[in-house]
Parts: sequence; structure tokens; C-alpha cells
Amino acid sequence: MWAKIRAWLVLTRGSNLPTVWSNLFAGWLLGYIYTDRFPWVLALLGSLYGLLFGVSLLYVGGMILNDVFDAAWDTERRSTRPIPAGLVTRRAAAVVGVLCLVFGAWFTIGSSLTDHRKITAILVGLLIACILVYDRWHKNVAWAPVVMGACRALLPLVGFFAVGGLIDGPHFRGGELFKLLAHPLVLWALTLSITVVARHEATPGRPPRWAEWLLYLVPVPLLFTSTRAAVALFACILYWAWLSWSARRNPLPAGVGRRVSDRLASLPLIDLAAAGLFYSQVGFLQNGQDPVQDGWAHVATGLAWMVPLGAFGLTLVLRRWIPQT
Repeated sequence: MWAKIRAWLVLTRGSNLPTVWSNLFAGWLLGYIYTDRFPWVLALLGSLYGLLFGVSLLYVGGMILNDVFDAAWDTERRSTRPIPAGLVTRRAAAVVGVLCLVFGAWFTIGSSLTDHRKITAILVGLLIACILVYDRWHKNVAWAPVVMGACRALLPLVGFFAVGGLIDGPHFRGGELFKLLAHPLVLWALTLSITVVARHEATPGRPPRWAEWLLYLVPVPLLFTSTRAAVALFACILYWAWLSWSARRNPLPAGVGRRVSDRLASLPLIDLAAAGLFYSQVGFLQNGQDPVQDGWAHVATGLAWMVPLGAFGLTLVLRRWIPQT
């Protein structure tokens, strides 16, 4: 029985779920700042929990279907994976994967605030399309990392709009638009780079040098997206230190798999860097006129750093039992 349970956990790559939660939560916080209303706290938290559960199902469904599409390839090169090893049937995995996508979409859209469900549905549809395109065609296709990057970039956007982030107004012009889009674009570029490196995990050869260097350079724009650059700088220093330690600990080419795992775990540190924009904008919510709004803004200020750091630590713990790749 335990072998079956563990096989399903391996299929889900569930140790990466905290990074998914952190990505969505970072966008959700910014959406909270740029909202057109402030619902009472229980509705706000209920919406957040539903969104986190929904995107978790979308992630799990995508990971399971990845193994479904890769079954023949894994049989030749990674025979210990659950499907070629006979621990999970391909049919059962396909059914569970599809159900996860369906119910994940339902929870995510249904958990967004009422007036914003249309745009959430569009983003969720794009996310599912990217998941299926990547799962189906990612082997030996040069553009696959671009699609995988889009999957990550869409997570903070789902969080932003689901909580009520406005799609008009001065913050969607010029420099303010760049600030809002910097975080999703950085996640896209980093995931693209990680995916390029990961393609060498089960094949001979070394990853291209540009993919390695891109991981260090891409977070730099987050240093310029808020007046609280110290927050972003602190997070980037942690991120760069973690990558450097991983590179020294896992020399190439043998260390590709461990490097990929470490870099996936580091994604919440990018969310912490993006929180600099939240900290520079949250002050106007604490106007002393609404105790509930003031109190929630104070709580959210703490969560802006606790959630990313907690997600980073939880990923490191969970990967002891559930492989990340």
C-alpha cells in the first residue's frame, strides 16, 4: 500500500507545491493593494484558500499528465518512474490528471471575487492550455521551456486578478505597468532557464552556459520595482547565495538533477524580492479610518515575507520524501 501511495506522490512532484503557493500569494498581495474594494476578512481568506487549493490541483494534474505523455520515453530511459515500473497504470494516471485539471479550474475560478471571475477564467484557461501543450510536446522541442515559463508566470497573475486587481487606472501605464509585470516576467525567464537545464538531467551533455548565467541575472529588475529596494536586495542576496552554494555542491555534469531541484526550491525567494513593491504601496491602506482594513494590512505586511521564506523551507523539507523532478 505504501509503495502505491508513494508512487502517486512521486507523480505529483508534490514537494514543489509550496513554490506554487508562494508564486500565487505574491500576486494576490499585489492584487489586494490594487483592488477596487475590500471585502470582509473571512471572505478574503476564504477566497485565498480556495485559490491555493485550485492551483495546487492544476499543478498536480499537470505533473501527472506529464508522466502520462512521457510513459514511452520513461520506459526507455527512466524505468523507475511509477508508470513504467508498473506501480501506477497509465490509464489511471490519465483519469486522475484530467480530473485534477477540471476541479482545479473550478476551484480557482469559483474562489476569485465575483466581479473578477471572467478574467480569472481566461487566465486559468491559458494556464491549462500551456500545461497541456508542454506535457504533450515538450520532449525534443526547442520552444517547450518558453511554455513552461508561461505556466509559472501565470500564477501571480491569477492571484492578482482573482482578488480584484484592477485592469485599468494609472498603475497600468508606463513605469507602473513594468513594476506589476516584472515579477511574472522574472518567473517566466527563470523557469525557462531551469527547464533548459533540466532537459540534460536524463541525457548526456552539459547545459548551455547562458542558461546558468540567466539564473543569476534575471532577478535584477526586481531591485528597481519599488521604493523598498532593500527588501528586494535582501531576497536577491539570499537567492544568489543559494544558487552559488548549490553550484559548488553539485558540479556538472553529474549534478544537473540536484541543481534543478535547488533552483526550483529557490523560486519563493523571487516572490520575496517582488514583495518590495507591496511594501512600498501598502501604506495607503492603513489610514486609521477602518480598523478591519488597518488590521488586515498589518497582517498582510508580515505575511509578505513569512510566506515566501516558509515556502522555501517547506520545499526543502518535503523534497526529502517526494522528488522534485
